[in-house]
Amino acid sequence: FFGHSFLCTLVTLSGEVLYIPQNALKFVDQTPSEVIVHSGQACTLSCSHSISSYNTILWYYQHEHGQGMHIIGYTFHSTHNLENADDKKYKLKGDAKSSVNLTISELTFKESAVYFCAASSHTYFGNGTKITVLERDVKEPEVEILKPSGIETRCKKTITLVCVAEKFYPDHVSITWTLGDKEIKENVATDPYATQDKTTKLFSMTSRLKVSKKEFKPKNKYRCTVNFYNGTHDISDNTDEINGIEGISLDIN
Repeated sequence: FFGHSFLCTLVTLSGEVLYIPQNALKFVDQTPSEVIVHSGQACTLSCSHSISSYNTILWYYQHEHGQGMHIIGYTFHSTHNLENADDKKYKLKGDAKSSVNLTISELTFKESAVYFCAASSHTYFGNGTKITVLERDVKEPEVEILKPSGIETRCKKTITLVCVAEKFYPDHVSITWTLGDKEIKENVATDPYATQDKTTKLFSMTSRLKVSKKEFKPKNKYRCTVNFYNGTHDISDNTDEINGIEGISLDIN
């Protein structure tokens, strides 16, 4: 959601629009980055900062991409306050001058969200923790690169390779393209988030890579890798690959 740069990120807090300097993240450490649990279980998130003059840590959650963030509560020094949150479900512990833990008990599906901590008002944010409360068994993605169409290879100067990751659960995935051993970052467009089948609860996601006909040669092997977090560790062996096609670069006008 955020990256380490000097750009600004737009964040909406229940209707209020704020611009957060992304280099602020270097001051706040939030762990873990991902949590997958079964319904009824608990989890603990940790937030620490290195800003000596700050004595407040706040916690927020955001249910879906593009929706507003909602405050759970905050800690001032070692005094904890919950904002319209169930004190039997949410517990704050620690001293806001250094670190505060948020424990969420008896998790249900509706608590699946991304949780953020912030140091002093909403000035310095952590990276966020994505919590998923499982609704079905964990399933790794099936990955396929769709072959470019004949019309595209004959008539266009660029070819679009489409990598489809499907039938996975939950949606803790990222997609990367490589040419040989080198990661490709340019001319890549990946869905901002996975879409879910309401019946099966399984997710799907696509990523598209534009390649010039000149580069789409048999000696070049393009690989799509879907990194999947299964609740205990990352799995990165869900891949598919495709080689260029002989001769299609010859018909460029």
